[in-house]
Amino acid sequence: MLHHYSIVIHPQDSIIDLFKFFKKKLYNIIGKYGSYNSTAHITILEFDATDEELIFIIEKLKRITLKEISFDAVFDKVICSESSKAIFILPNKIGDEIFKKLLTKIRKQIKEDGNKSNAHLTIGRKLKPEQLKKSEDIFHDIKFDFHCNKIALRRLNEDIRQFEIIQIFPFHGKSCKETTEQLFFEF
Repeated sequence: MLHHYSIVIHPQDSIIDLFKFFKKKLYNIIGKYGSYNSTAHITILEFDATDEELIFIIEKLKRITLKEISFDAVFDKVICSESSKAIFILPNKIGDEIFKKLLTKIRKQIKEDGNKSNAHLTIGRKLKPEQLKKSEDIFHDIKFDFHCNKIALRRLNEDIRQFEIIQIFPFHGKSCKETTEQLFFEF
């Protein structure tokens, strides 16, 4: 059977909670909007797969995260876009470069024809022009300190039209500093 999946960068709980706060704040000002119920995440890739194909994808994700090193990034650039009818937050320049490399690496190893968007956190989608206008002043000073240390595999639950996490893949790689410290302190 074919199911719809997504692979995402899954933030720490503090970011998820802060995002819920901002989404609720937006809801209180503009009313119902797209992605209100969506949990904070950075989409890497969406795809359809059979149960057999998924087994191979899970093995690839395990291999990828075995060597991946966690990193810190700052999301501080709010975009209210009329063309995409969305409000989203972009990482700073350094974070953007790191995310580009990570997203490209995962996309190439899993599915070539996947999502090509840059890293961003979406607050609201499918916004009407008047909703965008009302929301511009709400998010002008947002800053998220984001520690990227895991990805998640999610499956779309057709009943509730939301993705649900089915497996988390923590990054297991060691930074040069950690490796050097281990050489000196592990006997």
